[in-house]
Amino acid sequence: MRNKIVPAGVLAWALFAILASSPAGAECKQEVVDAFDKQRKSSAFRLVARMITERGPVRMTVDYILPDRMHQTVKATIDPAPTETVLIGRRAWVSDGAGWHELPMEDALNLAEEMEKTVVKGGGEQPIFDCLGYVTLDGRKLSAYEAIEDKAAPAGQPTRMVYIDPVTGLPVRSILAQKDKLDRPFFEQDYSYPQDMRIEPPATAK
Repeated sequence: MRNKIVPAGVLAWALFAILASSPAGAECKQEVVDAFDKQRKSSAFRLVARMITERGPVRMTVDYILPDRMHQTVKATIDPAPTETVLIGRRAWVSDGAGWHELPMEDALNLAEEMEKTVVKGGGEQPIFDCLGYVTLDGRKLSAYEAIEDKAAPAGQPTRMVYIDPVTGLPVRSILAQKDKLDRPFFEQDYSYPQDMRIEPPATAK
């Protein structure tokens, strides 16, 4: 059975759907757009996502060296071992803990095209945001932004929050949570920007 791969960048960017279209938050929206544009122009960044799925809690770590290198690790709590995927240019390898093997060319090309579309170029329209000012998160002073709620959406819909470092202008965290439970998100993405990141073909690839 072929290993199930989470396409590069899909979870990182899928939540940027159009939630509203009010000009009131245009300036705040632009600040968020600029932050993610700056991230795409950086040489490398790391995304750590935590989410609740039908298989329970899942953690995904993705290292990106732009424009065409990725190392993704996905593990659900119930999994005996993580699933890892390495993409370098137009070649890709995958491991489920029992050794590495190279993906067929078609699958590798699809993965490369998905990364190009969603991470390098950026995919989808972002929602309109409200600027909430500064907050302290994990001891850091960050600028907080909240996606404006779609008035046509049912009551009780989760809210999306984005936190940006006001000094670097780069995204630090993005969450999806109930508005009164922001400390308990069911989807969370943390971003960091290591300077020594390396992604190479697996040494034991078959």
